Amino acid sequence: MEKNEKLLSAIFNVGRLIREEIHASNCLADFTHTEVEVLKFLHNKKNVTMKAIADYLYIKPSSATPVIDKLAENGNIKRVENKDDRRVVYIELTVKGKKTLEKKYKTIHKTIDKIFGKLNEKDKKILINIFEKINNENI
Repeated sequence: MEKNEKLLSAIFNVGRLIREEIHASNCLADFTHTEVEVLKFLHNKKNVTMKAIADYLYIKPSSATPVIDKLAENGNIKRVENKDDRRVVYIELTVKGKKTLEKKYKTIHKTIDKIFGKLNEKDKKILINIFEKINNENI
């Protein structure tokens, strides 16, 4: 049981460190982590509905609405009606949204480099393989 406690503590502490460094870098100024996650999700997917976004975030669609509304208000996303079914509305990333995402991720990548810069390339590769193994087994 002690190994599990150490593992849990290490995961929690690294996550906290990453959040603190990202906050300190101010790279999410005027954006929440959730909003950036939505932009990233939209960048990687086509024909995304509000339900798909809510499912991705593990929240109810009604809870996703304020996030989508804010991103739409500032021009990072747009709502597009399905031509075949007007009840279906897709959420799409705009050009401004793509630029916003690129800018945010440049700063986030610098922060990640700062945190994980202590690791040599072999250790980074091992860590990536471990995370990918865990993610692939839980998808």
